[in-house]
Amino acid sequence: MDDGGLGTPQPAFEADRRKVAAAQFQKANISLPGLWTYYYGIGGNVDQLGVDAYLHELMELPPLQMDLIQTAIQEITADGP
Repeated sequence: MDDGGLGTPQPAFEADRRKVAAAQFQKANISLPGLWTYYYGIGGNVDQLGVDAYLHELMELPPLQMDLIQTAIQEITADGP
């Protein structure tokens, strides 16, 4: 579907980002409070309930917040167990 050149992300793309983040979160066996604390520490501004809803594909977030969640997951898993 064409976005008319407005640069607006398509909903399917956003849903894919949530699925990828959710899968990485579950695979890494990170606790939600641990992820949220790290995410908040790097500038995230969504509360823990919102992050949980996002990871369960119940809520959409602005692109910056999705990027910060993804970064938090990647950095936590890069540090090892």
